Amino acid sequence: MELMLLILSCATEPQPAAVENEPKPTAPEEGETAKLLTPVQVLHRASLDLRGIRPSIAEVEAVEADPAALDAMVEGFMASEHFGERVRDLFSTIYLTRSDYFYVGAADYGQTDEASFARAVGDEPLRILSTIAEEDLPYTQIVLADWSMADDTIGKAWPMDYPADGEGWHKVKYTDGRPHAGILSTNGLWWRYMTNESNANRGRANAISRILLCEDYLGKPISFDRSVNLLDQSAVNEAVKTNEGCVACHNTLDPFASYLWGFYYFNYDSRDDTTYYHPEREQYWQTVTGVPPAYYGQPGFDLPDLSAQIASDGRLPQCIVQQSFELLLQREASLDDTSELSALREGFLDDGLRLKPLFAAVIASDAYRGAPTEDARMASRKLLSSDQLGTVLEDLTGFRFTYYGYDMLQTDTYGLRTLAGGVDGVYSTRPAEQPTATMVLVHERLAQAAASHVVEHDRANPDEAKLFTEVSFAATPDSDPEGFAAQLQLLHLRLFGERIAVDGPEMEANISLWRDLYAAEGSPSAAWRDLLSTLMRDPAFLLY
Repeated sequence: MELMLLILSCATEPQPAAVENEPKPTAPEEGETAKLLTPVQVLHRASLDLRGIRPSIAEVEAVEADPAALDAMVEGFMASEHFGERVRDLFSTIYLTRSDYFYVGAADYGQTDEASFARAVGDEPLRILSTIAEEDLPYTQIVLADWSMADDTIGKAWPMDYPADGEGWHKVKYTDGRPHAGILSTNGLWWRYMTNESNANRGRANAISRILLCEDYLGKPISFDRSVNLLDQSAVNEAVKTNEGCVACHNTLDPFASYLWGFYYFNYDSRDDTTYYHPEREQYWQTVTGVPPAYYGQPGFDLPDLSAQIASDGRLPQCIVQQSFELLLQREASLDDTSELSALREGFLDDGLRLKPLFAAVIASDAYRGAPTEDARMASRKLLSSDQLGTVLEDLTGFRFTYYGYDMLQTDTYGLRTLAGGVDGVYSTRPAEQPTATMVLVHERLAQAAASHVVEHDRANPDEAKLFTEVSFAATPDSDPEGFAAQLQLLHLRLFGERIAVDGPEMEANISLWRDLYAAEGSPSAAWRDLLSTLMRDPAFLLY
């Protein structure tokens, strides 16, 4: 194992720690009837997964009136302005390119906003994926596209045909002569997955295999002679060619890696070296490993050959189906999901390898719509990710947690991303699946800030109120009992997706808490603020 880790690991970056698999839900026993979520519950789940926001009151009422309207709404979610962002957020946990740090940064290009620059670098390959999804292109474009994506941050720093007066993200082409091969041609991918001469692009090849084929060489069991001298590079080179334990992986990994030498950098922290593609280095494999390019026994010559080979590999559609299934269900697939995954794969192939029909099929599945049960044999509730938490609160209250221009849920150098359960791409490579102490603290501060923001906004702008539309801030439960009840019903519907009765226990509990807060604060608006922040820390708000 030491040899495998030495060879696959890039010596220039730390590797993520292994995460133990948690017990996963299993399918109902034979003959047992699966309990499914209601159409309104599915509406909330799909809206959060595809848009990162909760459905509007009008959308809830439309599904209540006609449950058959749900499927059309799901299609509409994937046509919304939020869909691309959700695709990027979901798959960022697989690509792991959203890092706060790269060896070359904004300052090397005369720019000052390091956070925005790092975000743009990490989002380049993710933007290709989300554009493929948004434009309903065949998924094979992930390696066949002759374009990339760039905003004005990287578009004006790198050799790209970015519009001189452009702003925001655009389709672009590199102008340094590099071959076009979708994400395989992007600086964003290879800046994240660096290599050195001893690693010889093996870590990069494994990244491609893991991301696109769901085949992680680091996860394969191996056994070999531990007498190999790991400090002797020549001994290591000989072992990967002759040692049975090494050859099992390296006979496919090393030829795969030999396609990537055009992106080899002699100086990681040199802007001039890392910005450009180097065609003169494409044959450097002859010097380093002596292994010619090939893809699982299929010989090739250059990067376009590799992209064509991956595009025709049956594991490519199988992998994206599995990834979409697992990301939308927020759990790993098991043997019990085999028939479901097979059906999804066949449908994906029949639909021209398009992602929107695939997502819709996952959301229509019983696995996705299974209601939580005490014995966990159906789908469990899912935890809002740090990305979703930010977009949900912004949609509900207008509040976005920023500090000196930095989005605190999208960075760790300046913010709280991993503390909120997010992924930094290097040290934290899987989002939190259970609440943690730091998540609870972040949730508390976010809820307090968002509640304060929306109360101030709605009190000052009653005609444009976002949440407090049913009662004035001067009213009390005694002076306006009907308005109070209507306001609490609206809050529960917007925050939790459920209707509460005027004479129900939830209403009684909410009014009792409001009275206690009013007695302590002496202000109706302060009581509403604290009540709302309490509701937004409720597990029913954070789980869906």
